[in-house]
Amino acid sequence: PLVIDSYEPHAEAMVENGTWPPGGIAHRLLFALERLQSRRASRLIACAEGMQDYALRKYGVMLDRRMDVKPACVDLDRFDWRSVKRPDLLRQWGLEDKVVAVYAGKFGGIYLEQEVFDLLRAARDHWGDRLRVLLLTPHRREELEPMMRNAGLDPGIFIIHAVPHAEVADWMGLADFALTPVKPVPTKALCTPIKDGEYWALGLPVIITPGISDDSAIIERHSIGAVLNGLNAEAYRRAVIKIDALLSSGSRRALYERIRPVAERYRSFGIARIIYQRIYGG
Repeated sequence: PLVIDSYEPHAEAMVENGTWPPGGIAHRLLFALERLQSRRASRLIACAEGMQDYALRKYGVMLDRRMDVKPACVDLDRFDWRSVKRPDLLRQWGLEDKVVAVYAGKFGGIYLEQEVFDLLRAARDHWGDRLRVLLLTPHRREELEPMMRNAGLDPGIFIIHAVPHAEVADWMGLADFALTPVKPVPTKALCTPIKDGEYWALGLPVIITPGISDDSAIIERHSIGAVLNGLNAEAYRRAVIKIDALLSSGSRRALYERIRPVAERYRSFGIARIIYQRIYGG
């Protein structure tokens, strides 16, 4: 039997984010394979609820009772309070008494590029010399510095590292807030950024683009971050002000206690365990 896990559209996503031309051979081939897989699969595990409707509209396939929904789940035993603001790492990187932003991911493709640094410029204008930025990314500094300078940012405020996943929690835990700059294209409502679950598990408020998985709506509904209402200076300024209000509302521990339950509710391994046991048994 064919079981498709992390079921989401890719062919249309590649067109929407500008990587492939519409109707090109890569687009047509992958789209056809997605349709065939959707018809052939005995069970499908989608990243978001909307895949049921998408499959019917785009592939002409009725999924009936074949589909379950499982977002990208997080090891909540690894991403927890023990990794938040470790004093040794704060001292090592000179981050004591700083407002620290973190972004874990790449630039380009499904992610924004220059817009990320323009947003960080708004943060720099708001917090001044207190702002520092952790970029947990495989990109080299020389790739990113032109975008920093275009935004009028001093490259010296950035700490850039590609870290193994075993160390991600400790690095993320140094931050005060986080970024999820996924390009807000229609198919991204059907994705599942694992970084959001990791951010929430560490009690981090998130600035996110609109319409990303269920996450943008979750952040709005629980008031645990800011959803950008545009990709412009005013939208960035408003998001930064909203984050500052959250950071000022209580201690780091209080914010953790407020946001952590969101990860437990929406990103726990228990969600996956129930689905996998139902499909695979055991």
